[in-house]
Amino acid sequence: MRRTTKQKRGIILLVFLMMASLLAACSGNKDNTPGKTAEGGGGNPSAAEGNDGGAAAKPVKFSYVRPVWGAATYTKAGPYEKELFKQGNVEIDAQIIPVTEYDTKIMTIISSGDIPDVFWAGGPTDKKFKEMQDQGAFMKINEYLDKYPAVKEAVPQSVWDTLTDEKGDIYFIPNVSNPLVPIFTYYRQDIFDKLGIAEPKTVKELEAALVQIKQNDPKMIPITAQDTIWGFGGLSTSFGFSHYAWGPGNGEDRDNPQKIVPWYLTDGGKNYYFWLKNLKKEGLLDSEFLIAKNWDHAKQKFTSGKAAVLGINWGYGPEIISTMKKTNPAAKVGILPPLEGPDGTMGGLRPFGAWDRGIYISAKMKDPDGYFRYLNWLFTDGSDFRRYGIEGKTYKVEDGKKLLMADDDKEADYKNGQIEPLQMITPMSEALNWESEEAKYQGAGVGEYFAEAKAKFDAYNKMQYPEYRNPTIFSPLEVEQGAQLYNDYLQSVIDGAIINDKITEQDWDAAIDKYLKAGGQKIIDEVNELQTNKAKPQY
Repeated sequence: MRRTTKQKRGIILLVFLMMASLLAACSGNKDNTPGKTAEGGGGNPSAAEGNDGGAAAKPVKFSYVRPVWGAATYTKAGPYEKELFKQGNVEIDAQIIPVTEYDTKIMTIISSGDIPDVFWAGGPTDKKFKEMQDQGAFMKINEYLDKYPAVKEAVPQSVWDTLTDEKGDIYFIPNVSNPLVPIFTYYRQDIFDKLGIAEPKTVKELEAALVQIKQNDPKMIPITAQDTIWGFGGLSTSFGFSHYAWGPGNGEDRDNPQKIVPWYLTDGGKNYYFWLKNLKKEGLLDSEFLIAKNWDHAKQKFTSGKAAVLGINWGYGPEIISTMKKTNPAAKVGILPPLEGPDGTMGGLRPFGAWDRGIYISAKMKDPDGYFRYLNWLFTDGSDFRRYGIEGKTYKVEDGKKLLMADDDKEADYKNGQIEPLQMITPMSEALNWESEEAKYQGAGVGEYFAEAKAKFDAYNKMQYPEYRNPTIFSPLEVEQGAQLYNDYLQSVIDGAIINDKITEQDWDAAIDKYLKAGGQKIIDEVNELQTNKAKPQY
């Protein structure tokens, strides 16, 4: 799974006002009731079949907006797209938005009234989208899930239960994900060995290693990363808090808190930010951290030999190591273990939710049955194409196994930037499959690194720093004023703490104090009153 945007709670009132008038005439799902299934009560109609499961139908057409985590290099009408359209009997008018900009831009698109047929969003645990559901902006999908069983089976029933509203209706298709997604800290083991630096076991030892690297080679960037949570997600846990989440406050029992608070009210959160600030001040942290518009720059600096340490989602491992080996065949890449923090806290893993965004369908979509027929095809007859693509272009076969090719080994027309924009959701059965993970390493030509990656995965998973807050519980004041209070009192300090030389710890404390007095404390009190179960979630 994979999330790079800050999770800010709140409600955009202007959108609600615009949507209220826009959707007044919407009739929900009346005109889009699916017919009978192809084979009695069930069956898996192929993408090429019509509603009756018979002769080939015209291609289903729909507009599609989604975020991309990779390079935004997608160009329409490429060979991969053409093959997908042919096999899936589909024509997708895809529009992509870099994930760092997605949450803001999708709301702008929606508020304009021109809602895409299919688009990605946070789902009903985000208050603004729940309001839109209730107003009739999105299509109810219960009957389509019954008609197309492969779509329903792609998501665990417990997740569907969570998404079912008080009337028993479902509107959202979640992109289910394995919540256990460690953020690895990769390092140039050959450089560490050359300088006589033992693998760090603590944050203090890592910082000392970065100093030694800088002294040895002033041109080398000691450490870089995607951004604060996705790149340094592993390091942040060493400070004893769960980034962008609610959890135990300072000094409380971590496993059974009586009260939960936002991460920026914890000592660990503040200490972590100002630790990164000090790294930047000392020239140890990449000068473009949080400044470069494309987070991919960090990965490129590491693989090109310009940086010694890289923090990034563990899923990029095969690509990173493969590219590094091509850049410098003598290079050795290591993975740091969870580090002990400044106060003795042991680092680990920050679990995420059961889904990473997902799909809404506009209530005005002309052919929802066709869309679900296509989606069902992706999980049945089209599953092989969805997972692997085209032989010799996106995957190769070795010893009877299909191995995905590393992006660097693909022709330009078949790189991930041409594939990701057309992808839908991933079924839970593929969220974490160790055989598939090993195949990724083998396909990238770095199979010898898989054992270490799995061992480090297990090591990070021993200590979890989850989100304690129930995402379906909303503080009334938070809904009304939460976003405004955050923007007025906290945003400039928190966003600028690392990169703004003028912001001090005293500024941070003062901003928190003003926020609490202006209403933040009431929000915290309301959440704790409404959420009676504050036990640590177990994954």
